[in-house]
Amino acid sequence: MGKQDHSIMHLLPDELQRALRAQGTEVRFPEGQVIFWEGQPSHSVLVIEEGHVKVTQRASDGAEVILAIRGPGEVMGDEGVLMEEPRSATVTTITDVVGVDIAADDLLRFVEEQKLWPEMYKAAVRRRRQSDQQVLLARLGVRNRLARWLLELANEIGEQTDDGWVLAVSMSQQDLASRIGASRDAVAIELRKLREQKLVTTGRRQITLHDLEALRRFAL
Repeated sequence: MGKQDHSIMHLLPDELQRALRAQGTEVRFPEGQVIFWEGQPSHSVLVIEEGHVKVTQRASDGAEVILAIRGPGEVMGDEGVLMEEPRSATVTTITDVVGVDIAADDLLRFVEEQKLWPEMYKAAVRRRRQSDQQVLLARLGVRNRLARWLLELANEIGEQTDDGWVLAVSMSQQDLASRIGASRDAVAIELRKLREQKLVTTGRRQITLHDLEALRRFAL
């Protein structure tokens, strides 16, 4: 399955990607660590080299809402730096993560020197379109939304095995519920139905999707 391209890195030729990474220093984060907090100053960006993170915001009622899952090649925190605004979301690791930390001033200088503002704008528009699409999907039923999200996860972080597509991340039923705008109980019921139909299996830190075609039919 092809990975979705949301980031500036996917729009740059290899030599510019290497040059951008050279502006920063390598950093490592364990699973479950917050890298950026929503509302904090945007002092740097993170280029993800290995691993995955979840991007979340706090709703008006205080609930955590998952906006996206991001992985290798993604640049986190760039919009806040480029707009000189506080972090718009919290970024938390869902696996061990290796990345490159680049200071805001170094990123801005690089963008100016390489005349990358059009590419930065394109990356921002792509992410905005993805967010708009999620608003439309909120009109679907819980099973439809869950199936779509599981397929998105397979596309973003899935690894194909003989048993199916494995999602080896620490995502709870509450994480899934917050991402699709449903209650934890509703998600638990739909997951149970999918398990009973042998479409998925769930375990500690892992979900396996056994039949993507069937899930696509549910996602319609």
